Amino acid sequence: MNPDKSPIPITSDEGSWIVAIYVIGTIVITIPVAYSMEKLGRKITLLLGAVPLVIGWILIGVSQSVTVIYIARVLCGFTHGLSYSVLPMYLAEIASDKVRGSITIMLTVMAKFGILCSYAIGSYTDYRTTAWIGMAPPIVFVIFFIWLPDSPYFLIGKNRDKDALISLEKLRGHKDVQSEYEMMHSAVRKSEENKGTFKEIMSWDNLHAIVIILGLAAVQQLCGSQAVISYAQIIFDEVGSDLGGAESTIVLAVVQLAAAALSSVTVDKFGRKPLLMFSVLAPAICNTIVGVYFYLRANGQDVSGLAWLPMTAIMIFIVAYSLGLASVAFVVLGEVFPKNLRATAGAVFTIFASAIGFGVAKMFQIVSDDIGIYATFWIFAGFSYLFVPFIWFVLPETKGKSLDTILEELRPKKRATKMI
Repeated sequence: MNPDKSPIPITSDEGSWIVAIYVIGTIVITIPVAYSMEKLGRKITLLLGAVPLVIGWILIGVSQSVTVIYIARVLCGFTHGLSYSVLPMYLAEIASDKVRGSITIMLTVMAKFGILCSYAIGSYTDYRTTAWIGMAPPIVFVIFFIWLPDSPYFLIGKNRDKDALISLEKLRGHKDVQSEYEMMHSAVRKSEENKGTFKEIMSWDNLHAIVIILGLAAVQQLCGSQAVISYAQIIFDEVGSDLGGAESTIVLAVVQLAAAALSSVTVDKFGRKPLLMFSVLAPAICNTIVGVYFYLRANGQDVSGLAWLPMTAIMIFIVAYSLGLASVAFVVLGEVFPKNLRATAGAVFTIFASAIGFGVAKMFQIVSDDIGIYATFWIFAGFSYLFVPFIWFVLPETKGKSLDTILEELRPKKRATKMI
């Protein structure tokens, strides 16, 4: 949203809190969401998630103070945390093995489309106009999503076998689903060995899986994505290119959307691991380049003719991030845990990623003001380089494998057996 057209004067510190406080709502909602997913189901939980977002936009639309905007952003954070906890599980559970990656990535594709709309509308309108427009998507979502079936995995887990079979037939578009249904039934019964608690998720059998999702959550934020996306207009204004900050952010959003859409095509073709490796290494190099540019400028060097360099590096950063960490990470999240632990795993992932994201959002402004914007980009580069070995050695390739096969391969005993 364009601060120059805001009906409420907002300082830079208040602006940074508006960015960061959103994450508080994301963290707070994760525990109740994990409970709701298992008790009420994926579908009802997602429908309920539209409520705080609508209320949040209404509060922004009528706000007369920054405090009300803070409250509204927490509520909007509720929906964000809920969506990123539930949707990866729901999409992974309704998709067939061959297209599971592509279907799950649609979450990221639509998220990037939302960011594009926010940049395009918010850059030229005030808070209230943006808020009234922002109410439309959650309302449209409820109208259409209410007709879709719940996850067959959830229904089987609740002993609603007939409903699960009907759900699977609707999702596949035909009635020849008996063999797939029996595989799902077997996988659910096997997963019931897990109680679905936070203690269980930290057990030896799930050690590899928890390391994977915590690592992906950490690098997803520490590569600097939260700062680049949230402070895109400020960064582009700092670069001083001929293209204005608002216009540059719109171009950035278009690039994000295109890259996320490309990821939905490539994830089941090239696999999860190659895309994630590229998504970590490319931002590391790009952050280094942007940091060097700002360092030279801060030390009196004439870099006006090189404004294209950081602009290009940031665009490449966004492409690489969207192709892997922003999308494939959620595919992996929906694959590496048994059914009874997916809700809890989603909560752990969201809490961990959001906590780091909160720190990144706040520290970006602090480090940039106290040391220089170049320092923040070098810090992001350093963390990105550190996670390259993690992707190479720890992350397994799950492309084309059934959820049951993935779980078996991740179990320590299974891996030990293969080594004999």
